[in-house]
Amino acid sequence: MHSKNEIESEIQKLHKFRFLMKNESISNIRNNLHFSEIWADVFWRRRKNHSKRYDPEIQFIFSKNAKTILEIGTAYGRVLNKIAVENEKQTIKAELFGIEICKYCNKYFQAYSKKHSLLENCNIIFDDFLKINKAYQRQFDVIVLPMNTFPSFPISMLGDLFSAIRKHLNPGGLWIFSTYKPKANDNKYNPENLRENHSGELLIELGKDIIAGEHYQFPAVKKDYGMQAINYSSYNRLTLQYKLEEREIYRNIREFINPDDLKKIIRDNDFRIKFIDTSSHSAVYCLSTN
Repeated sequence: MHSKNEIESEIQKLHKFRFLMKNESISNIRNNLHFSEIWADVFWRRRKNHSKRYDPEIQFIFSKNAKTILEIGTAYGRVLNKIAVENEKQTIKAELFGIEICKYCNKYFQAYSKKHSLLENCNIIFDDFLKINKAYQRQFDVIVLPMNTFPSFPISMLGDLFSAIRKHLNPGGLWIFSTYKPKANDNKYNPENLRENHSGELLIELGKDIIAGEHYQFPAVKKDYGMQAINYSSYNRLTLQYKLEEREIYRNIREFINPDDLKKIIRDNDFRIKFIDTSSHSAVYCLSTN
């Protein structure tokens, strides 16, 4: 957790950089990006950039003839559709499920499903995986957390994540997730690779309003377990005449955990590492509870 004083210090710097408007303060900063409607719009408009992304987790999903597969963070269905395509190649087909925390992604999942018909046979719910409704007590042979989503969980929440996975994973099942690989040769994250960064994006959709995103990452801070990076994003919704309609500012934390420390966290949460694959842009972990 970060104190109010730490966040106020960040905000002062953001004002100095003119990232924030003059009247914006700590009361304007939100921490719930992935619950918001503007996030669903942003992620949907990034779909063309994501369309050619290689997802290294998928090659390991069907290694044990799974009958039930759950993807966490389905959004509009890009990865789940890839899983569905691979599922069609299997002799025994698995039942496919997805869970997405942002309810505003539902309309985009429906739109994407119309062009990718295999998604119509998938079961998706819009809920928080960590606080999933007690009525939904399914267990799965494989649970997948793709797209380097793992670092988006603050280290303080990892216990809850491991607990939720254990509750919904069948005995003998597999949990597959991906995370960023260290770039330094000494098995430690190099702060030079996590330095200050400022970027922006213009997200347009024919006949729709315009979304302009601006992003600022503070220099990563060294921690006992690796590195921590604080990121701010502002999303500005503009009319087609470029009039500002909506502006939201979000603060996010990314955790970069050293591989040795991550292995210890895994063991401390009573999971066993089946294997780790580092042949792609990500490190893919495959875990079991026995």
